[in-house]
Amino acid sequence: MILREVLDLSKSIANYRLDKYELAKNKGFSDPDVLKINQQLEFKIQNIKNTVKDIRSF
Repeated sequence: MILREVLDLSKSIANYRLDKYELAKNKGFSDPDVLKINQQLEFKIQNIKNTVKDIRSF
């Protein structure tokens, strides 16, 4: 279950990075949509860090 969560988060992070790159290329890095994707990306990265931390604590 935890492995599936990490894999799903990893795929999601990769997709958000691609979306962010494409959107930033077209609209610029300060566009609100790019900033929103960046926030979501940071949230997902923090989730995966927390999950790995939880795994290490076992």
